[in-house]
Parts: sequence; C-alpha cells; structure tokens
Amino acid sequence: NGLGFSTLKRVLIGGSACPESLIRGFQDDFGVEVTHAWGMTETSPIGTVANLPPEILKLPFDEQMKYRLKQGVPPLGIELKLKDEAGVELPHDGVTFGRLMVKGPTISKGYFKDDSSILDDEGFFDTGDVATVDEIGFMQITDRAKDVIKSGGEWISSIEIENIAVGHPKVEIAAVIGAAHPKWDERPVLILKLKPDQTLDPQEHLDFLQGKIAKWWMPDDVVAVDEIPLGATGKIDKKLLRERFKDYRLPTAA
Repeated sequence: NGLGFSTLKRVLIGGSACPESLIRGFQDDFGVEVTHAWGMTETSPIGTVANLPPEILKLPFDEQMKYRLKQGVPPLGIELKLKDEAGVELPHDGVTFGRLMVKGPTISKGYFKDDSSILDDEGFFDTGDVATVDEIGFMQITDRAKDVIKSGGEWISSIEIENIAVGHPKVEIAAVIGAAHPKWDERPVLILKLKPDQTLDPQEHLDFLQGKIAKWWMPDDVVAVDEIPLGATGKIDKKLLRERFKDYRLPTAA
C-alpha cells in the first residue's frame, strides 16, 4: 500500500535462512536492517547472531552481504565445531561443509524423563544441521543433514540454491530436493511455485542461477507446482515434498 515504517530499525530472522532478496527488500524499500540468528530449543535458544564487526560494517553494503547471509557468531561461552560423517573435525575455512556441533553452559545435556546424555565424549551436541564456519567465526547453515544433496560424494546445499532462486521476480516459493541419479547418486531438482499468471521457462531460471552457484550445483531439472508444502512454522516440508516426488525421474538419469 506504499506505506513505510516510522520507528522500526531492525528485524531479527532466525526461523529459517533468509534470502538475499528479502534482506535487500527490507533495506532498500524500508531502511530496515535484517539481522540473522540461529538456535534451537537445545541451545536455550540462541546459538549464533550475525552482528557484524566494525571492520565488516566499514565495507560497502554489497560487500557486507556475504556475512549478512550467514547465521553469525556464537555468544560468549558457546563453541562451534564441524565434523564429517566419520567424526573427523573439519576446518573453519568458510567452504568445507560439516555436521554442526555446539558446546557450552546453555546447551542441553538431555531430554525430559530421559537419563541418557545427548552430548558426545567432548561435551558437544550434534545439531543435525550441516554448516560452514569461516575464518572470522561466522557460521552459515547449508542444510539439515537429512536434506543435504549428496552428488558424486560431495555435498550440495539445497538452502543456498533456494534462497537465490526465490529472488527471481516470477518466483513465489522455491524448493530444492535431491533426485536419484545412476552415476552421481543424487542430483538437485529445482521446484518452483510461481507468482500468479506466470508461466515456467526452465532455462530462464537456470540462467538466473548462472554465476551465483558452482556449475556442478546447477539443478538437472526445473519443475513448476501449484503448491509447495509448508510445515507448522512456515518452513518448506521437504519430507512431504520428497514423498510427492518419489516417482519422479530426472531427464538426465536415462
């Protein structure tokens, strides 16, 4: 309705990863800063907050964006660690994906009426998320472990592709799931709910991703649907989406 905000200065978003298009929309249209955060019930609940340090705030807004898209750094007393599926600790280089482990005085040790510990031998809790941590400590969730796409032995982030794809002006909601492939085990499929009166041109959406993701992350197919299922908290229900696409066959899988 052409309205704006008179007092709102900042929006804290932690329910799911926020796409760049939404961060820019708040900033450009309303002058409102988006701050990312991440946590779980088991972290009581804050795990990280993306407060930018002074050296990053000095940069132009476009250069700040790669940090604004991350979920941030942990508060005092919380440690983050990445491990692979064999339990080997991984580097904090901003590139290597690993299972996100957290440790600290506010991290739960167990669940109600269950005497068993949910922590490993070092006191870390396995969050079930796959993430990267960069050299200055900024963490970025790349997927839930159950949703990550494993292609040729490497991991592809469905969240990162979704958050770029939803920035296309014709797209209302974007989802990415893995589909079986005889050579690569899995390949990504981009599933779109388009805005009203829009029609699908798959190549248009692949072109939109060009240069924004690695070439081998590029979806093998683009599909339009009338509805993308959402859970009670508004997140995409990947489990239900995979069930709906259980008989789907990739065009590249022949």
